[in-house]
Amino acid sequence: MADLAFLGPEGTFTHRAALDLARDGETLVPLDHAEDVIAAIVSGRADGAIIAFENSLDGPVAANLDLLLATEEDIVITAERVIPVAFDLWRLPGDDAPLTGVVSHPVGLGQCKRFIAEHRLATRAASSNAVACREVAAAAEPGWAALAGPDAGAQFGLVATEHGIRDDERAATRFVRLGRRCPGPSGRDRSAFVLHPEQDRAGSLVTLLQEFSSRGVNMTAIKSRPTKELLGEYVFFVETQGHLQDPRVRDAALGLLRGSVDVRYLGSYPEDPTRPTPGAGRDEHGDEHRRLRAMLDRTEGA
Repeated sequence: MADLAFLGPEGTFTHRAALDLARDGETLVPLDHAEDVIAAIVSGRADGAIIAFENSLDGPVAANLDLLLATEEDIVITAERVIPVAFDLWRLPGDDAPLTGVVSHPVGLGQCKRFIAEHRLATRAASSNAVACREVAAAAEPGWAALAGPDAGAQFGLVATEHGIRDDERAATRFVRLGRRCPGPSGRDRSAFVLHPEQDRAGSLVTLLQEFSSRGVNMTAIKSRPTKELLGEYVFFVETQGHLQDPRVRDAALGLLRGSVDVRYLGSYPEDPTRPTPGAGRDEHGDEHRRLRAMLDRTEGA
């Protein structure tokens, strides 16, 4: 029986992503910490793992990206799922004290900043939104509530007193499945690489990125992360459209490998079909002169 590890307990957004990305016959295994989820697949105790990877308001989930970058080379991203995110306010039954504080995962707290500020609430971070509900139920502190998904609080005896809390109606979180072997091309894929350019050579990062741009490979994300070895030394997570088996992506990867740079392949995976097309809704032929004039108006002597 194959196992799929995810950040538990049940009722989290990660659990929902795990249900969506699970394969036939897999047993979902909730674990207490993201480090445990990653360790389960590295050690071979699980065949796959689900982690939160990016959210639309705060960008990459840095702690999880760092955990992935620290794994061995053959751990790759094999699938993704984008889930719209809104939070319910979960309280103890009968607690009618004024709301004074909320508990949630750090990402959840970040996605509800406006609600927290408007109510002048204290905050506490939990390892998951479902754990936040469990902590509120166990502590029984009047005036404290959990911000968590619509399936998270009832299992701990809490009641939802407000629904649909979020700073942005478009808020969503992207989850990825980790494994050891990527699927073949689907026709709408993304590929991910980690690049460690030479720190003492001007233009080294630009040279690497040109391996993609010169071949018409669209880079959808470039994120820097510290190596944690030397101050000011960074690696770059690069995500592109296309599968490694696509000729242009394959040639770009070959160009990277020919250079004097550390390159790690982090997988190719089908895009979530619900993901918006990059640039959708953008005015491709905006009034450039008007916008330039507005920029110049903010400079002296223009």
